[in-house]
Amino acid sequence: MPRIKLRLVLVLAVAVLGAGGAGLARASVQTIDELTSGALVPSAAPSLLGPIDALGRVGWDCIPERTARTASVRDARLPDASGR
Repeated sequence: MPRIKLRLVLVLAVAVLGAGGAGLARASVQTIDELTSGALVPSAAPSLLGPIDALGRVGWDCIPERTARTASVRDARLPDASGR
């Protein structure tokens, strides 16, 4: 009699764990599908900055842009070796 109860308990434990595992697997697949459905949608291009062409970034006139456009190193206003 105790062997029958032990086998019954083991069979029920395996059945409950199997059903629980299958339920978790099924729930996680649905969640993964929901998460990945919109994951690869490209964002819109930022409207803050203009395009960069050979003359530099359109609409910017900052010190690095002016330095990059200078014809000679003397006009570039680069910092000296001391870091000033």
